[in-house]
Amino acid sequence: MIHILRATLFFLFISALFPAFYAFSSLQAEKDKEPVIDEVVISTTNDYVLLFATVSHCFTDEMLEGVRNGIPLTFRFDIRLNRIQRNWFDAKLIEHKINHTLSYNPIKEEYQVAFAEKKQPEVTRSLKEAKEMMVNIDGLRLYPLNNIRVSTPYALKIKATLVENTFPFSMHSIIPFTSLWNFETDWRTVEFSY
Repeated sequence: MIHILRATLFFLFISALFPAFYAFSSLQAEKDKEPVIDEVVISTTNDYVLLFATVSHCFTDEMLEGVRNGIPLTFRFDIRLNRIQRNWFDAKLIEHKINHTLSYNPIKEEYQVAFAEKKQPEVTRSLKEAKEMMVNIDGLRLYPLNNIRVSTPYALKIKATLVENTFPFSMHSIIPFTSLWNFETDWRTVEFSY
């Protein structure tokens, strides 16, 4: 009878711990994910080839805390478009570097996202919305459509990098954790033809 009681208590103890262990391991797995460009869409208008892209798993709690404490956060997107030439080197058509910078105004309690590809920054009170703006390239005009050759293969390459902000030398000793923010995705290549 005592053995059955002990076995039951042990089973109940393990059953109670399993959900907590599962939740912890799921949270840890989410934190361990590397930043990646996971969505790339190439589209056209009457005049231009357009790029839509998204970066995932690129924010840490430390980064967001730094932003709330006045440290701007800048993502740089490196974008290359090549015309693929069989049995020869690819022809480089464009090479763009565009920045998205997130900053916080504690007086107005607003996040501002400045884009290299747009004239005006976007302002929001929602951190979630600011993060979405930071990681999305939304309809970037890549290349004039009239310069695209029909039935010719092209390769678009894109990667994202967290740009190290340059602080005065004395600030690096006060804010040493900023070096832990560094990330760079792998190049993502998408081949297409028109």
